[in-house]
Amino acid sequence: GSQADLAEALPLLEAALKALDTLKPADITEVKGMKSPPAGVRRVLEAICIMKGVKPARVKDTASGRMVDDYWEASKKMLMEFDFLDSLRKFDKDHIPPEVIVKIRPFAQDPEFQPKVIEKQSVACAGLCSWVIALEKYDKVIKEVEPKRQKLREA
Repeated sequence: GSQADLAEALPLLEAALKALDTLKPADITEVKGMKSPPAGVRRVLEAICIMKGVKPARVKDTASGRMVDDYWEASKKMLMEFDFLDSLRKFDKDHIPPEVIVKIRPFAQDPEFQPKVIEKQSVACAGLCSWVIALEKYDKVIKEVEPKRQKLREA
């Protein structure tokens, strides 16, 4: 039921915030300095760009010659913001725009997009990954559970 869902989402959220607290500026610097970041690292930062509304650069894909969205350059700029981690801590988790969640859901459902998997590529990104997953889950609970609660209150 709804209580159980929220009981599951809140510890996740707390764990994600704790994960952010373990990140040191040096971890972030390390990610920022990656010349050719592993796919997992790129995906995590892409997800965070989407959450924060950071726009990708349009670049030419060397393989296909087509223009594609590239989040890596945007990610590096984002990581340079001195309040980057703080902005995640203060993130307005109760008002995530539906269009953001639509884009984030496929990440959260991807078996490769898991802290345990990402950790092998970057410890910092594993923490960021758990934050994304937790917020997606929290959002789901809030949007599905709150309305049910509201109905119960009115009944």
